[in-house]
Parts: sequence; C-alpha cells; structure tokens
Amino acid sequence: MTSMPPIDRRLFLKQAALLGAAAGLPACARGPRPTGADVMVIGAGIAGLAAARDLVRAGLEVVVLEARDRVGGRIETLHEPAAHGLEVGAQVIHGSRADTWDLVREYGIETRALKPWATWGFGRERGFRRDTADYARVHDALLEAFHRSRGDDTTLGDFLTRQRAAPHDQDLIARSALSWSAEPDEVSLRAVFEDGAAWDAYFDTNYQVVGGYDQIPARIAGELGDRVRRSSPVRRIDWSGDGAAITCDRSGGHEVLRARRVIVTLPIGILQGSSVEFAPALPDWKRGAIDGLRMGRVVVVHFQFGDHFWRNTVRGLPGWHMRGGRVDFWDPHPGGTGAPVLLGWITGAAAQELSDLGREAGLDRALSWVEEAFPRTGVRRRLVWSSLRDWLTDPWSRGSYSFTRPGGAGARAALAIPIRDVLYFAGEATSPPPHYQTVHGAYRSGRRAAREVLAAIG
Repeated sequence: MTSMPPIDRRLFLKQAALLGAAAGLPACARGPRPTGADVMVIGAGIAGLAAARDLVRAGLEVVVLEARDRVGGRIETLHEPAAHGLEVGAQVIHGSRADTWDLVREYGIETRALKPWATWGFGRERGFRRDTADYARVHDALLEAFHRSRGDDTTLGDFLTRQRAAPHDQDLIARSALSWSAEPDEVSLRAVFEDGAAWDAYFDTNYQVVGGYDQIPARIAGELGDRVRRSSPVRRIDWSGDGAAITCDRSGGHEVLRARRVIVTLPIGILQGSSVEFAPALPDWKRGAIDGLRMGRVVVVHFQFGDHFWRNTVRGLPGWHMRGGRVDFWDPHPGGTGAPVLLGWITGAAAQELSDLGREAGLDRALSWVEEAFPRTGVRRRLVWSSLRDWLTDPWSRGSYSFTRPGGAGARAALAIPIRDVLYFAGEATSPPPHYQTVHGAYRSGRRAAREVLAAIG
C-alpha cells in the first residue's frame, strides 16, 4: 500500500477555512460547479494586474475576472496604421517618479521623454497664440483668491463667476491637470487648487512608451497566464464576513467562483451603475464615497494625413486647444518621426457632443475643428485614415477617469477602505492626490490592496 504524504497543517487549515466559507454562501446562479481561489480580482486593468501579480508571487491562488476580451482596461493602443502605436486611452507616463518605472525597467520597455509642451490657443480671432505665461498669471491670481475665500467647497465654475474671471481666463484655468475631463460647473474647487498644487509639486516630465503603452499590461498578464479570464464580466458579488461568491458570464452561461477575499478594481462609472450587484448592498459610507466622485468624459480621435501640414503652417506648433479648452489637438510623435497623425483629446461637453453624434458624424465634427484652425490647407483631401474612441459609452468603464465633486475631498480615502476583510478596493479613483487619474496611481493602488490582503492573512 502506498503511504500517504505528511499533511501540511497550515495548508489543511487554510483549505478547511475556505471550504467552510464557501459552504455558508448562498448559491446565486445556475451554472458549472463552483470553483474557488484565495483571492478573486475583479478587473484586469493595471490595478487588478498589479494586485494579482504581487499576490501570486506571495504564493496565493488568484483568479482575475476581466469583462473585456483584452487586458489593460483604460490602457489601449492601436497598432495600425502606425507600427509605433497610437494611444486611444492612457497617453504617457506622468513624471520621472511614477511607480510604473519599476515595470518599464523590469521589462526593458523603451520610452522617450517628451519636451514640455508650449501651450497654444486658437481663439475667435482665428489665430494661434502662446498662452503659457497667461496660464501662470491667471492660476496664481485665482489661487490667491481661493485661499482668501476659503469656505464650503463649491464648483470651480461658481468660484470663477464670483471672481468675475474673464472668458479667456476661465478657459485657461478649466484645463487644470486634475479637471481635464470635467466642466467647471461639475468639479470641486478644492480639488482643482489643492490637489492641483500637489500635482505641480510632483510632476516634471511626460514620457512616451515607444511601441505602445499596452506592452505593460500585456507583459504582466503574460506572467499570470490562465489566471486571467477574459470575456468574463462580473454580474453579482454575494459577500459576508466569511467570503464571497462571484457570479460572472462566461462561455455563454453563468459561472460561480468563490474566494475568501475579493479585490474590486471597477471604475467609478461601473460602481455607480447597476451592471454589478453587491448582495448585501455596500454600506452607506462606501456608497457615499462612490457618489463623491464622478467619471470624466473623454473622446479620443486620430487623424492620419498625407503630410505634416500643421508643422509647415505654424512653426513650432506642438498642438493647440480651442472650444473653451475642451478640444485639444497635438502631434503625438516628437522630433518629426512617425506617421503624420494628429491626436484629438476631446473632453467635457465637447466629448459629450461627439458621443451623442456617433462615430461617423463625430469624426466629421472633430475634423471640422481642424479645418477651423487650418481653413485653407485642404484638410479633408489630405485625410488618409481616422479613428474615434468613445470612453463615455464604453460598457466596462462608462467614462475616462474620476474627478472629485464638490464636498468629495475624503471620498478617495474612504473608497480605498476594505470592508470586513472580504472586499478590498483599488483603481485610480482610490489613489490620493496627486496620483488619481493616472496609470501609475492605479498601479500603486493595486499593490496597496495586495499588501492589505497579505497583512490580513498574516
């Protein structure tokens, strides 16, 4: 008779605890026999992938459920028609101190520093102007007024109205780094100036990922292998103090997976909707944190032309903004390299306009904005190819990235707090200023959630 191997007491206790937790959870859907893991990660964006990698390296059984048929979340790169990659989601690595430099070095990914962009505006006088100095002047004056008038948090728009800011000055300040995708009457005044000050202290240079930002999540997912389950949108999370049962769509049916702990990296746009049900419902304090934020609006367009006509028309023009700072175009390939492409970063109400029009009419409207800036250059006959990425209607994000609503100063910290050692939360929205809205902020939040889980396990 073959002898039995010695029992690992810690492993036995761990497995018994997981089985006991699973036995106490309600069945929530019919489907294949439930399977389990130590930790279930919801979402294979950079936050979920970072958390999963750290937990796997610590020896835990991890499953990552991703609704899309790809990894990366709001990192997405087109590799046609430009082999060097066209970013339709996250654009650059923000700052020389970003946490994601660890990944860049580990994977040997090539980057290049982008020269500081001189800010050019295109105004009603149908001309371009450099307004970098104007921005500093307006910002400093309004910052001083903000500190003089500290009171209850309000919107940036209300503050600008009370300060009787000129339209041009309002356009400049509305392009604040942490309110790109929000309109002035939506975003928290405190977030613009206080979080903005933290951003100014942190930021130095933008860096482009040569060959596509999507290399980073792809490399992490490659390490995780079949632990990452794509095309598996989560529909329901039944949770209690003992663990959770997660129902997802998979292969045309439902699957129930069980875990002692769950890391939720769903964007604010999904948490505020009804596509994922929590049973029981999240506590009021967590719902309050979610409601203290809002998902921004961004549509990304690309136009490839036969030549770099904008470089020849206005010397030194790296890009320009118009329409109240909500329409930005820039040349994503520095130094004259790469395809003759203009990238349009369309935000706020302008993004809503394109989204409402739909892809074809939206592209036509965006191209008309390029024509407005270069009226006698034959923009349309030069056009070779175009794309439009509408993040507002994306079913798995419902927006671009989070911004803070008036009164939501503590929302991000509260959103990051675990619930009963079962539900943990990560994603850019859980990152403190100045790191929310960034890839590196999402990455560090995933690693933070993994540390919390490991600390709880002891």
